[in-house]
Amino acid sequence: MISCPARMEPRGATLPVAATAAALLWFGIAALATPFDHDESQYIAGAWFSSRLLIYRDFLYLQPPLHAWLFAPLALGFPGRMLVAMRLATAACALITLLLLHFAQRRAGISRASAALATAFIAATAAFQFTASVTRNDMLPTMLATLAMLLSVIALQAGGRRHWFGAGLFFGLAVAAKLNFIPLGAAVGGFALLARPRHAAWLALGALAGLAPMLVACALAPAAFFYGVVTFAASGPFAWYAANGAGDELSWGEKFGDLAKYLWRGPALLSLAAIIAHGWASRGRAGPPERRLACWMIGGGLIGAALPTPSQLQYVMPLLPPLGLALGFMLDDARAWPRRARPVLIASLCLSAVPGLLPATRHVIAMAGHGSPILAASDHARWAGAQVRRLTGDDEIVTLSPQQLVDSGLNIDRRFAPGPFVYRTGWTMEGAEARRIHAMIPATLADLDRDPPEAILVGYEMGTRKLPLRPDDSLIAYAKRRAYRMLAMPDGVGKLYVRPSRR
Repeated sequence: MISCPARMEPRGATLPVAATAAALLWFGIAALATPFDHDESQYIAGAWFSSRLLIYRDFLYLQPPLHAWLFAPLALGFPGRMLVAMRLATAACALITLLLLHFAQRRAGISRASAALATAFIAATAAFQFTASVTRNDMLPTMLATLAMLLSVIALQAGGRRHWFGAGLFFGLAVAAKLNFIPLGAAVGGFALLARPRHAAWLALGALAGLAPMLVACALAPAAFFYGVVTFAASGPFAWYAANGAGDELSWGEKFGDLAKYLWRGPALLSLAAIIAHGWASRGRAGPPERRLACWMIGGGLIGAALPTPSQLQYVMPLLPPLGLALGFMLDDARAWPRRARPVLIASLCLSAVPGLLPATRHVIAMAGHGSPILAASDHARWAGAQVRRLTGDDEIVTLSPQQLVDSGLNIDRRFAPGPFVYRTGWTMEGAEARRIHAMIPATLADLDRDPPEAILVGYEMGTRKLPLRPDDSLIAYAKRRAYRMLAMPDGVGKLYVRPSRR
């Protein structure tokens, strides 16, 4: 289904293989060097619980199910090292995404040099570097959407129904992993209706097939699904920011400012501006359908980047694959520009890559001096597991930071699967609803007394300068009222409260 075009110029494979190996090494090192991102808790816990229970029906998850399902085998295959396995799996997805982006450009007729440059510039964006280094549900759908884009390019050239169906399938799967990829797939659908109306139905059928896993999950537990995937996203962040006195940061003005800032961190903003300017300058010329497809997808990607609230760096990921395709076209066109224009453009893009690479570079340098924070977190989790089993003879534990415990071998209470996110805005739902969807909120915390946990891990949800409320405080108060014994975690941050022994 995926083949390289006959017009590719022959060249030895040494340089591409070396570049691929270097990228794999870099992403792997960065994955081990990058500290925990706050939001990782729900994604890591979602995969961990999915290896044991049925998503939505047995525990609450605040995202579409595909990422949790595909990463769940890592919990079974790498007990005690799940954190490392998930980070490295994400890094592998990043490399595959770049390879698919390069293949898509080559299939569209872009020269080898321009395709390589465009791919490298996309890889150098801060969004790509960050998303490749943490366990979130952003890189997986980016990989799936890039494959769908490649199949769309092939479909435009070959006209085969199976290619349009395949493109729709992978766009649907991308949405089943992350909802802000919906506008990207919809943009391709709109393009197909205009450019290839006879094949648009096959694209739509493929999309439905890709969405099928999510629809099945919804059918099994509709109340929990709609709360986790729809209701919470529409209410939870607003309630939390408002409670912290930061509601104005969720305005559209702040959102667009943040979006521009995130694009500036790397070559994305300059690439987008140059593509728009070049498109305006050449607006009278009829471009190939692959170029028009890239333009449609850029529009969808921008909408997808702007939809989630609050705005965050990783939300620009739907924009990057079509931006890379369009950048490759422009770099080829630039060969016909005035003599120094193309070198100046490439030099400017190289310079703009510096802000995108700085954060990951700092993390790698820090790891060289202090060790991997992920390997350390895994070791600390095993320490906590050993302490709880030694002191209590059992393994039940609760925490708002489940990412700190998945390698412990302890049994995490499923009501804490969403991490801190539902708990910290618990006033937005009734206790009966929380129990029905297997969520824990402060109002239902006393439910723990029916079967008290052997341990409680706190200390990682103690507020920030911007969001000062401390969700862990109520768990600390619960532990102290019931005379739990406190042990300091080896990282100096967490506190492990252990129930008095019954032996």
